[in-house]
Amino acid sequence: MIVSLIDSWMAACPEGEFCGVKDQFSKTVTLQRIFDFHSSLAPSRFLLNLVWTHSKIVAAIVFALCLRSRERKEEGADISLMRFSARAAAGLKGVSPQLPRFRLAERQPDVALAVVGALLHDVGAYKVSKDGISFDDSYIFHGLYGYLELHKAGFGENLALFAKNHTGSGISRQEVIKENLLLPPQDYLPLTAEQKVVAYADCFHTKSNPPAFVSFEEAEKRIARFGRGPKERFKEMEAQFGRVDLLGLSEECQMPILGRQLPSCDR
Repeated sequence: MIVSLIDSWMAACPEGEFCGVKDQFSKTVTLQRIFDFHSSLAPSRFLLNLVWTHSKIVAAIVFALCLRSRERKEEGADISLMRFSARAAAGLKGVSPQLPRFRLAERQPDVALAVVGALLHDVGAYKVSKDGISFDDSYIFHGLYGYLELHKAGFGENLALFAKNHTGSGISRQEVIKENLLLPPQDYLPLTAEQKVVAYADCFHTKSNPPAFVSFEEAEKRIARFGRGPKERFKEMEAQFGRVDLLGLSEECQMPILGRQLPSCDR
């Protein structure tokens, strides 16, 4: 069992509330509600474990990137769960929602909102599996399905957009048309700092069978295959949030890292 940052928050804060993160009815979102929502959509225990574990890992990466920004570190973000578990055990209340500026002159993510977004971003994946084990050819719709399910469950537009806008580095309306994607022709681009850090963190872990981490080099290569726009957006996210060092997390989760992993992420 993976003992993640999210599990640490749950153990330290039994109420599991994410301070300041509310649904469309102004009700504070809780960790238990998020997990129950995943459970209600999952067609099998296997898929629940796969998607929920992925979501927790992305949330851990998001938290570490935010903390790295807060501490103004220039080296690769150490996202070892053991390293951050003590801080996480104090709950998100101990982390300033508004982080100092780092690299780019734009607002830094609200940490609690970004973590919740990470935990919810992939709920649409349950809707693109016919056998409860693998994903089918309709996977490209999982972001849109998640958006609709989050609205249906009362989470509201602010949280639903994490699902809609997280795929790759985002997909523009022009790219939907140019690539003849089956999606409705509109923008699926992360716009806020919180949406961007979730989309960026999501690039470094895959729900493959077996699941694995994705090195920075491999993630960059995968994004570049989709053209100039996605590549430029990925580079902008790198400039804002920095690179990540997956070695510690990979060892603790006992998952491989796909692609070449450098010993240091220094530029």
